[in-house]
Amino acid sequence: MFDLRRFGRLAAVQWAEHRREYLWFFGIGIAVHACMWLLLTEAGKRMDMYQLHDQGRLYYGGYLLTSLIFAGRHFAIFARPDAALTYLMRPGSTIEKFVLAFLVVAVAYPLAYTFAFQVCHLPGYALAATAPSPPGLLFYSRDFGPFMPFAGDNPLEEASAFLGVCTLQAMVLAGMLYFRRFAALKTIVSLFAILVIALPLIQTLSGAHPEKLLPGSDSLPIGNGVRAWLWVLWIGVPALFWCSVYGFLRERDIA
Repeated sequence: MFDLRRFGRLAAVQWAEHRREYLWFFGIGIAVHACMWLLLTEAGKRMDMYQLHDQGRLYYGGYLLTSLIFAGRHFAIFARPDAALTYLMRPGSTIEKFVLAFLVVAVAYPLAYTFAFQVCHLPGYALAATAPSPPGLLFYSRDFGPFMPFAGDNPLEEASAFLGVCTLQAMVLAGMLYFRRFAALKTIVSLFAILVIALPLIQTLSGAHPEKLLPGSDSLPIGNGVRAWLWVLWIGVPALFWCSVYGFLRERDIA
């Protein structure tokens, strides 16, 4: 049974216990992104390397990596039996703990990551927009962003990317709950094994064009019926993995 007031208290306890960890995580993330910006631009000397599409690659690459690490940290408490027992004894139903995990990992983190990305990269955009073009090349200020997700030419394709990462986040959470010993290591190995199997399968199904399986991609013409089924697949698979997270959490609560 979901109780909003009890859920609010559960969220307050989560923030009180982990706010320092969250702040450290984002502080380190901003520092790493700042170093990447300096490397990309050679400390501001190569602003042509900081165009909008380069920022996009850095954004999604960083989001993929850090979101999985952040997801793994959410249920890392289960690696310690005493701390896991304290967590399970918190006043809150399984559905409330599951909703909190989903909101923190799949909703709050992307928003916080986007904010941190902008904090780090807006100074780079300001420098790039005013820097002179390299010899023989002509750039405009719009070529340098600033990059914002879903603000490009194909937001549906970006939505597909976010759904893919959401699936991986659910897989990480499920692994941290399912494995009782060495959960982090076993989750990494399992995720790697799944990707090793899935990537060749995707390549086989799509031929030389993996973008065929992206429902929001306009690079290849596909019928509306096929596109609808792809959306069902891309929404249904993450939903199944998140349901498995709830099931494993429920099992831990009962045990």
